[in-house]
Amino acid sequence: MKRNLCIASWLGTMAFCLFFLSCKKNNNQAAVSVKTQIVTGTWKQTDIVLGVPVSVNVGGTDYNFPSGTSMITDPYLTAFGVTSFFTPTQNNIYHFTDSGTYRIDGITDVILPVAGNAGTWSLDVYDAVLKLTNAADSADPHWIDGITSDSLALSLTVAIPGLGTAPLTLLLQKQ
Repeated sequence: MKRNLCIASWLGTMAFCLFFLSCKKNNNQAAVSVKTQIVTGTWKQTDIVLGVPVSVNVGGTDYNFPSGTSMITDPYLTAFGVTSFFTPTQNNIYHFTDSGTYRIDGITDVILPVAGNAGTWSLDVYDAVLKLTNAADSADPHWIDGITSDSLALSLTVAIPGLGTAPLTLLLQKQ
């Protein structure tokens, strides 16, 4: 009898512990990462620059463009007609809400044709990728090249008519 009482109290204690350990806590707020908090808000495009150095031979002359060359203001790219392709995007404004939606005021078909002007956003791959998803549920992920409380740099691959694709960096400043 004494042994049965000991086993019964031991089983009761174990059942009690398992019951409370298996209960999930109800957290009404999910943890929000620091990068998510930084991205949330309004951003203005400051520039689009080359993401890598590029060498081009035109008419027997070599032109070398270092990483960081502006696609909007570089005089050589202006002469080649490249800047006119990107100039319409220079006043774009990006709105990222804390509810996970985005809206882009301006031209997106040049640099963000998949994302378009509206959809949802999230951070992916350990907060290293800003993923924009349009209304048709097509994802448009962009590596975050740099982020601070007031600046955001995103990697893009842009198709430039007549030249091919180029790895670029979209530079944004928080408003």
